[in-house]
Amino acid sequence: MLFDILIIVRVFIILYTWLDHNIVDSILNFSRIFGNLLVLMGVVIFFLIVVYITIKNLKKLPKFYVIKIIDIDGNDIILEGVRTQFLTYDAARHYSEFYQDIYKKQYKFHVVGSNKRYDLGFIDVASLSRGVFKHNRDNS
Repeated sequence: MLFDILIIVRVFIILYTWLDHNIVDSILNFSRIFGNLLVLMGVVIFFLIVVYITIKNLKKLPKFYVIKIIDIDGNDIILEGVRTQFLTYDAARHYSEFYQDIYKKQYKFHVVGSNKRYDLGFIDVASLSRGVFKHNRDNS
């Protein structure tokens, strides 16, 4: 009787060891590899989404920058000889600061971005002829 129990215990130990080495280890190794693959796929998907959003927002950036000139009364005006259209934001900002230093509190200069050249609601100086300025000076 005792011998039968020892044989059963011994067979159980051998079977447990075999299952542990062959099946449990394989399942644990597979789950580790599968978990690592899931994390790697999540990182790749995250970076693809970030690249997509970045490219989508870059397409929405303005192609032109315009300096909008506002006088003391809050009216949009045009100053003769003042450059108002730029291709880069930095150039428009520097010119805006330069004009602000020249004209002090008489005018305010705001940089406005646009995808179209003339969609800001006021006429650009470059689109006017010189005769318009002379005509406006004679009337005032």
